Parts: sequence; structure tokens; C-alpha cells
Amino acid sequence: MSLANSLASISIVLVKTSHPGNVGSVARAMKTMGLGDLRLVSPRFDDIASHEEAVALASGAVDVLQQARVYNSLPEALHDCHRSYALSARLRELGPVLQSPAVAAAEVFEARASGLNSAFVFGAERTGLTNEELQQCNRQVYIPSNPVYNSLNLSQAVQIVCYALRVEGELRTGADVPQVPNPEKRGAAAVNLATAEAVAQLQTHWLTAMERVDFLNPDKPKKLIQRLSRLLGKAQLEQEEVDMLRGFLSDVVRVADGRLYPHEAGGQRSRSE
Repeated sequence: MSLANSLASISIVLVKTSHPGNVGSVARAMKTMGLGDLRLVSPRFDDIASHEEAVALASGAVDVLQQARVYNSLPEALHDCHRSYALSARLRELGPVLQSPAVAAAEVFEARASGLNSAFVFGAERTGLTNEELQQCNRQVYIPSNPVYNSLNLSQAVQIVCYALRVEGELRTGADVPQVPNPEKRGAAAVNLATAEAVAQLQTHWLTAMERVDFLNPDKPKKLIQRLSRLLGKAQLEQEEVDMLRGFLSDVVRVADGRLYPHEAGGQRSRSE
């Protein structure tokens, strides 16, 4: 696959962006490095991508703004992504696996070689990503900076990530540059990783089963939900694995509810007669 097609498949997701100018600057940063899939989650203004300030600061990247899609929630924006990378300078005790932009870029291109989609997620200008939003991503990307003052403008952070992706992509498609081996590659067949939406549904199913067997008290979950979310984020489950786990969880819920299979119910009636 060409560099242009690979970069075009990578999504930039902005969550709860307030300033139209930042959206325009992000579009410019993306197009400069060859990216074009911009997704907006609950922006302050519904028409933020067409705002006069956004168009002005896009400086020729208006096509990226025009193609931008708006979503009501982060899971909706990540529905077709197999890997998601949260940008945050704040380290959490139970946060996703931590990576640099360069390491994340290398992983993205390895995934793309198998046809998998990736997204980089950026939080609101003033508050960044919440713990819940961070937990919905598979990795956390940290941009090394001055520990005394590490405040990056939103578009600056996007530019750094897009640059890392561009550099990695050029290395991989250069005629004289050897391909970087993938130590996790398992044979020639592409790995059918589950999407973010499928993993989120698995987590909901898992929590339901925990409640049914009294393993989880929904009123006092402590850190169980966060730990489960982190576990699923690290696992990078294949769709077949998600299907297997959900089948098992369905049986757990069935047994906990005292429901029998038809053949079991018939056998029970025979014995009682």
C-alpha cells in the first residue's frame, strides 16, 4: 500500500474542542503531513468545522474540514478503529500502555500492513482527556517535553504526531530502506483484530456477568471496571476471541439466572414425573 493511502487511513479524533481556530489549525497540520480523516466528538459548536476562524486557520486545508465527521461520543468515533492512541501528558495509575509518538507510529504502520485502522485521540483544550475517555483507548501517547512547562497547543500536539507518522511512513516505503520486522507477527495471514465497538460491547457483557454472580457490586465497583478496561485495552483481542468470550459470558448469565437449555428442561421434567 502506498504512503498516501496508509496516511489517509489514520484518523485524528478531537474530543470536545472549544475553539474553531484550533480545528482549522489541526486540519492544516494533518494535510501538511498527508492525513485527512478528521473526526470531532461533541465539539462546542455543531458547525465548528465551517466556522470562519476554522477556515481561515486551515490555510488551504479546507477539504479536510469539509470531510470532517461529527460524533456524539468517543466510542461512536472509534467504531471502525482497531487501535486507538490517547494523547495525554498526565500519567494515570491504571492508564493504557504508555508509548512515545515514534513507537506508536511504528505500531500503526505494522497494523496497517494487516489492514487494521488506527486513530489518535486528543482531548479538550483546557482539560484534556478524562480518565473515562483515556480508558476507552488502547494506548497512551506521551510527548516528551519540559517538565516545568509542558503545555502544548492542540494543533502543535497533532502536528508532532502527524510528523512522527509521516517519518515512519517514508522510512517504510523508501526504496533503499529495509522494512522494520514485526516481532509480534504470527504467520502470513492478517490478524482479524476486534474493533473498539466490539471490545466495548464485550466489556459491558463481562460486567453484566460479574453482577449476576455477585462478583461485582455496581454500587461499590472500586477499581474493578478500570482494571477490566485496561486489561481489554492491552489484550488487542481478535474478533474470534471476542466472540468466544461473549459466548462463555452468555452461558454464565444463563446459569446465574437459572435458565436451562430446552433439552435440560425436558430431562428435568422426566425425572420429576
